[in-house]
Formats: sequence, C-alpha cells, structure tokens
Amino acid sequence: MISALLSPYSRPTAPDPRRVALWAAAQGWHVHPLASGTKIPVRGCDRCSPGSKDRPNPQYVEHDGHDCACIAAGRPCHGVLAATTDPERIAAWWDRIPTAGVGVAAGPSGLVILDVDCHGGQPPEDFAELLPGVELPDDIAPGSIADGRGTLALLAEARRAPLPGCRPETLTVRTPSGGVHYWFRVPAGTTWRPLAGALGWQLDVRAGSSYAVAPGTTTRSGTYTALGECRTVAELPVWLARDLDRTGHRVRPERPRVALPWRTRSIGTGYVAAVVRRELSAVAEAQSGTRNGTLNRAAFNLGTLLAAGSLDRTGVADALLDAARHAGLPDREAAAAIRSGLSAGERQPRALGGAA
Repeated sequence: MISALLSPYSRPTAPDPRRVALWAAAQGWHVHPLASGTKIPVRGCDRCSPGSKDRPNPQYVEHDGHDCACIAAGRPCHGVLAATTDPERIAAWWDRIPTAGVGVAAGPSGLVILDVDCHGGQPPEDFAELLPGVELPDDIAPGSIADGRGTLALLAEARRAPLPGCRPETLTVRTPSGGVHYWFRVPAGTTWRPLAGALGWQLDVRAGSSYAVAPGTTTRSGTYTALGECRTVAELPVWLARDLDRTGHRVRPERPRVALPWRTRSIGTGYVAAVVRRELSAVAEAQSGTRNGTLNRAAFNLGTLLAAGSLDRTGVADALLDAARHAGLPDREAAAAIRSGLSAGERQPRALGGAA
C-alpha cells in the first residue's frame, strides 16, 4: 500500500527526487543523495571531502569511511556507505538538498544491476573477446555487434535464454546515454561484487559496493527513465547468475591455500613429476574468477607432455579433475576443460631433452 502511495512514476510530470528516494526506500533499497545534475554522490563535510586534483581541500583528513563518525551522525559523506532506508533521514537529506538525485546502493539493497552500455566505438576484432569464455556461434556477421545491446543479445543466444527484462519481467531503466539498466534481486544467501568488463564488451555489473541511479533522477545529460509498466525487481535469472559466477562476480568464501600431497604414481617422475605437482597445486588453490583459466592452462601444459610418453593421460585427467573439485569447479565444466586442454597440448608437444 505504501509503495502505491509513494510511487512517483504514475504522473506525467518529472518525478520529485524526495518522493523517488522515499519510494525506493519503501522497496527496501538503501538510498543516498547524488550531487544535483550529476550521477556522483554529494560531497561530504570538509573533513570528508578531498576536493579535486586542481583544488584539493586542505581540511580533508584521510580516513576509512566505514568508521567515519559522519555516518552515525546521519550525514551522507560517504555515498554508498551512508545509504539508508530510514525515511526520516532521507527526508532530512532531500529537505536540505531538494534537487539531489537518488543513488541506490546495490549491495545493502540486495541488488545486482546489469548495465548495458551503448557507447558505440569499435568492438574487438577477435569476436572471442566480446564474451570471454563463452562459446559463440560461427556465423557472427561483421558489423552486427555495435554496442552492449548486441553483446547481451549474443550472450542470450549462446545460452538459449530470453533477454533480461523480458522473462522474468523486471524493472528496466533507460539511461541518458541510451544504455539500459536491468535490475535484479540477488538469490538468497549469495553475495556479489562489481568487476568492470569481466562479463563482456560494454556489459557492466553494479553490485556490492557500487550503486545505480534510481529511475526518475535527472542529470545534465538527461533523465533515467523506467521503461514499460513494471516497477518490481525479479530475482537474477539462473542462466545469468551462472555466467556472473563464472566471471568472478559472485563472492565465495576463500579456500585455504594449502599444498596438497598429490600422488604422482603413474603421472611422471623427476622433472615431469615436479611440473605435475606445480600445475595441480595451481588448480587446487585457484580462487573464484581465475579457476577456469588456471585449469585450462594446467591441462594444456600437461598435455604438451603426453606425446613424449612421459605421462599417463587417464592419470593426468583424474588428478586434474580432483584438483578442480578442490577449487570448487563443477565436474561437468571441469571435465570439458580438461579434455580440450589436454588435446590442445598434445598438438604442441614439449621437447624434454634431458630433463625427463
């Protein structure tokens, strides 16, 4: 009921920022003010504002914003760190700065916002760099990918999934530059972080310590406009969550970095055994965001030793799969990477000389 009363989007006139902020807070989203006409957080008090490169603030005191007394005092000095759902504090902020825009802190709000840019520019010459780690169709026509919208459509095609915002329907916001923000709730019990460019060309992710601009906020470049009638936020689609997990956006507990007692029976002796132990340890100790790449490299490197007859292929594959499981990779994904990596390495055999 309160959401309907506060909703500023059913009126033809430009939404009032104070009402936008209160509406967002009523959804459970943590908000903070943005400097009027911009998409950057408001400057804080003299102690908290470093100033600019050309005009540094002599009263600024370098400190950790997490522990800043200004946050407890209800001042918006540190952007996302100060974000709140408290309607009294929000009203006080916008009473003081009525033209301030509205930022929504992603992490505290339990949100992941997919930011699809439309900056133009030249896409990568190597199509594999459009979506690193994704197997793409062979019939991509030159010029068919002009911006992030094309990259996202390609990802959806590769995953045989509907485009975000279509199914399930979710809050979708057009940015002043022509880009699109797709807003999603994070799955229960998961934590996410922003990693610029990790998903694909002109695809960004707002999560964790980053923030998005609430629809209805007007900057000097234009207004962030909610598209369609949907004003609710759907849960992050499973297929997209898997890709964001693959690219390191999901925060997972760090595994202890320990050297495992890998048995090298049937997988080499001497120099070769040392290479095997090194590659297996690298795979087992790989952290989220690097696990797939580390496994691919290890399988390739060990594959270069197979042609010389120095290693048993089955033994190597089993040991690599064991190490990948320790790192937290799913068996099916790991097994596919191991097969392709070993085969690629076999095609480029290593000359051992007297090392073996």
